[in-house]
Amino acid sequence: MENQLLSNDFYLLAFDTSGKSLSIAILKQDQLLAEKFLNINNQHSVNFLPALKGLLEETNLSFNDISALAVSIGPGSFTGIRIGVSTANTMAFDLNIPIFGISSLKALAEPLLSTDKYLLPAFDARGGRVYATLLKDGEIMIDDRQFVDNDLVQLLNEKKLQNKKILTIGDGRETVNKLLGSAGFSNISQIQNNDHLNYISAESIARLALKQIQTEPDILMKKFQNPIVPEYCAITQAERNLKKNKN
Repeated sequence: MENQLLSNDFYLLAFDTSGKSLSIAILKQDQLLAEKFLNINNQHSVNFLPALKGLLEETNLSFNDISALAVSIGPGSFTGIRIGVSTANTMAFDLNIPIFGISSLKALAEPLLSTDKYLLPAFDARGGRVYATLLKDGEIMIDDRQFVDNDLVQLLNEKKLQNKKILTIGDGRETVNKLLGSAGFSNISQIQNNDHLNYISAESIARLALKQIQTEPDILMKKFQNPIVPEYCAITQAERNLKKNKN
């Protein structure tokens, strides 16, 4: 992003509480100023605010210095998402600053958008379920959703991807790899030696927010407009029952 879109005192605060880890980042204009990552096994209610205040102290900033907020809105841990979204909405309202809600799956994918493979970020939703999306060359091929049983396999088969190169990332990758492998998908790979890429970085959330600012720079002048809402992507019990009846 060209710096002239952003003032010299523009600070973007971004954070992710949608999974087991916690990530917080501060960008000055479009440059990373500081980032904190903690693998806390979903203990966001205890760790989030102290970590946030600590990062502000490390950068000699106060809440009043923050120009805009970006936060992951899911899918992921329901409790973690609620903590992040409610905190971000409260802060943005109190400070009267713009707020950006970013897909957790898109944030996970952001560092790897340049890959020549199909990119399949996935979060473990337990019980054989995953939250997943599919991208190719930065373009969304499948929107964020929850997949159960062989739903994902069927959808990828419909797109004729059995022999295509697919890179899986996230803590749901093992479940996905097992499903696809048993269905005859032969070109599945995952990240080697860079396990941090299987976790969301708050810097990636900030980068995706900056892309929104780049396409709509006037958004910074609008200040706080409306609260953001979580995207849980959960399948209801009625939908599960309907699926069972179809099977």
